[in-house]
Amino acid sequence: MSPSQGPDGSLSARLAGRDNALNFVRLLLALSVMVSHLWPTAGLRGQWVFDGDGIGGWAVDGFFVLSGYLIMGSRMRLSLCAYFARRALRILPGFWVCLIVVAFVFAPLAAWREGVAWSPTSAASYVGRNLALWIDQWGVDNTLLHTPYQVTWDAPLWTLAYEFLAYIGAGLVLSVALTRRRPVWTTGTLLVLASLSVPAAFGPLHVTTSFWIHLLRLGTFFVAGMFLRSVAHRVPTSAVLGIVSLAAVFLIASLGFASHWTALPLAYFLLWLGAVLPVRIGAHNDISYGIYVYGFPVQQLGAVLGLATWPPVLNLIACIAVTVPIAWLSWRVVEQPALRLVRTRRTAAGPAGSPLEPLASSAPTR
Repeated sequence: MSPSQGPDGSLSARLAGRDNALNFVRLLLALSVMVSHLWPTAGLRGQWVFDGDGIGGWAVDGFFVLSGYLIMGSRMRLSLCAYFARRALRILPGFWVCLIVVAFVFAPLAAWREGVAWSPTSAASYVGRNLALWIDQWGVDNTLLHTPYQVTWDAPLWTLAYEFLAYIGAGLVLSVALTRRRPVWTTGTLLVLASLSVPAAFGPLHVTTSFWIHLLRLGTFFVAGMFLRSVAHRVPTSAVLGIVSLAAVFLIASLGFASHWTALPLAYFLLWLGAVLPVRIGAHNDISYGIYVYGFPVQQLGAVLGLATWPPVLNLIACIAVTVPIAWLSWRVVEQPALRLVRTRRTAAGPAGSPLEPLASSAPTR
């Protein structure tokens, strides 16, 4: 039985095709990131969620879990060239357009409202220096100088580089004939190594570089999703397992263990939700990526316009109301047409998988 098949009650069977709620779960995760960013953008007291703790951190971890699950199916289904082309077209066009919109629409509006001079040179630099996904310039000169969270226009973008590195790693690992023939052993080994690498980095290896810390932590969640994809045809869609998984996540977190130990139970819980929820919002119009990349700039512009003084709930509702149509336009005008540029084909040995493609996921440590 191939990884794409299984009894009707298996995760694989319940998540096959588009008749599932995975895109809706991703939409909830994207909105959770916006909720978490209400604190810094509005200057509220309370925990910021950029350090991986709190709702924003859990949402980012969830994005990497779902991406790992979907990427595993995509790579097993497509040739390497088609896989990389589809990955690039899924993440880069929407990202590039977002940079342009922020630099040449949002920033000028903020400059006008704040009564300062907008710098076209700095705006062009913001786009050019960030094109390769690694965020090297966070702001546009003279803007956001009087907001609660100053200078930074789009904080969540930092995770996209790690997402793309995960795409590359998965694509290359699954290009080896032996790893493709034994996906369970491959992903299981990777999950064990990734899980042990985080405490090793903080312990005997004394790793302090944020790049490696983020890569190891987020990579663990990504690999957990890959592992569940490789065994999904044998894993039942069980409400008991779903509830136990969620309880395990809370228990591990409450005991003070590092968040990466929750990777596997969190992965099962989110995939179980995607399999059992009867909601099909986002099944054809996946606006979760757009919400993720445009949510923070909208909240920052809202702070410039005075929304930070509003009651927090009204502030959040207003920002979501503005972000959703922008995200819909991003999907219909940029992301969806970009995906149509590459004609994909199944590899001869690759099993059929979910046609859903992964989002590029969430917020600074998000």
